[in-house]
Amino acid sequence: MKIGVLGSGQLGQMMCLEAVPLGYGFYCYSPEKNSPAEKVGAKATTSSYESLDQIEKFINEVDVLSFEFENIPKQTLDFLSNQKNVSVFPPPKALIIAQDRFLEKSHFRKLGFRTANFFHLTRDTANIAVAIPFPWIIKTLRFGYDGKGQVKIRTEEEYKEFLNTAFLSDASEYLIEEVIPFQKEISIILTRFQNGDIVCYGAVENEHKDHILDLSIFPARIPVALNLEAIEMASKLAESLHYVGTLGVEFFLLDNHLYLNEFAPRPHNTGHYTQDCQSFSQFYLHVQAIVGKLPPTDVRPKPTLMKNILGNSYEESLTIANELLKDDRYHLHLYAKEEAKQGRKMGHMNFKGNLEEVNPLFHEL
Repeated sequence: MKIGVLGSGQLGQMMCLEAVPLGYGFYCYSPEKNSPAEKVGAKATTSSYESLDQIEKFINEVDVLSFEFENIPKQTLDFLSNQKNVSVFPPPKALIIAQDRFLEKSHFRKLGFRTANFFHLTRDTANIAVAIPFPWIIKTLRFGYDGKGQVKIRTEEEYKEFLNTAFLSDASEYLIEEVIPFQKEISIILTRFQNGDIVCYGAVENEHKDHILDLSIFPARIPVALNLEAIEMASKLAESLHYVGTLGVEFFLLDNHLYLNEFAPRPHNTGHYTQDCQSFSQFYLHVQAIVGKLPPTDVRPKPTLMKNILGNSYEESLTIANELLKDDRYHLHLYAKEEAKQGRKMGHMNFKGNLEEVNPLFHEL
């Protein structure tokens, strides 16, 4: 079977590393040359996501199509929704919802989930009073990640200043959200198979620096009841989308209440710990789900930590990583990106064990 993936970054790389040993052909499509996925053996097509002719040629070469990058143009997703000759997992509708913050939050509310209060800001609604107390986060409606496309608004005066320039750029729509003073951020990584079965390891706890994920701790240090509630909410979301594959669902925890923040229709950075949790990785489960296999039954993950490695001090981080690798509980995963840049995710390191066991050097990566 031939697996095609739109996107060719580190998530595609890690999918490829699981798919090829299982005997599947792996093909990636993106505008990027010499990509992380291509470097580990994916057969690459380099072209624009807007080029429907090239997309059509690509999908005619594969048996099943998936995604490692959700910001695919809507016209391309609509085109894929109408394809009969290739199976597409997850369904393109899931990406359309995930890449539009208003659609996403509205979908959560329809399912009865608690979210931050929000307001859809457009040129037409800019004169309407916003009934959300300050402070706010104003986000571009689409294509923001790792804190990009966001601004914090604390007063009416700051909001007026924002409106003075808000609609002068390409961004013509925004989402205003109340700031949730959360005590923890957690996420659920689950995989839903074509028969509707779901494999989920439970909540992972996440810490950020400068809006970028820094550390993930599995299992999350939360009460059992909240862990089960988060799994139930994420499962209900996956079922509502008729989802097939792995997805990540992020929550804020405040006063023993879960606020659903966002979801990613693909394997997720907070799920990288699964590569070394002594069970199945999120990438293995994604591949098996999209090709139509049944879920595994022996799923017993063990405590694991994941630390992102950024391009900020990359050479220094590699020196630290090589020191930690003298202990076989540490595992290094590098993405082979062409250039280390400030804030760019260059790799991650996993530790098989609990937080209190980790070498302090791990936090310096």
